[in-house]
Amino acid sequence: MNKFIVLITALLLQGCASILSNSAYPVLIESNPAGAEFVINNINGIEVAHGQTPVTVILESGSGYFKKADYTVQFSKPGFQSQTYRLNSGINGWYWGNVINPIGMVLVDPATGAMWRLPLRLTASLPKQTAIVTRP
Repeated sequence: MNKFIVLITALLLQGCASILSNSAYPVLIESNPAGAEFVINNINGIEVAHGQTPVTVILESGSGYFKKADYTVQFSKPGFQSQTYRLNSGINGWYWGNVINPIGMVLVDPATGAMWRLPLRLTASLPKQTAIVTRP
């Protein structure tokens, strides 16, 4: 009987998404054309990553208890127009596995950030800059 209670307690203290998923994700950052510089800022405006496309960065999917992580990604390349994209977390499908486990639903997965999921790729399209011709 004691083993059964320990097993049930252990199961209740787990979050479905925390077990079967992640709270940080590899996100492929790419651009067309390739070789653009990028800077990723979190929702507080703090830089969390930068580099040159294409590259994979690891980003947290949550930003606090019951708070999803949202990022702004700025791309630039000489001869092309700079672009800014949003990278937003969404609900992780594994989170709904907690329907039978209220502790995982309201405590574990929201606290670890595993209730959120980031897209696996962000592709920026940078249009060429157009020359401005002035005539005297």
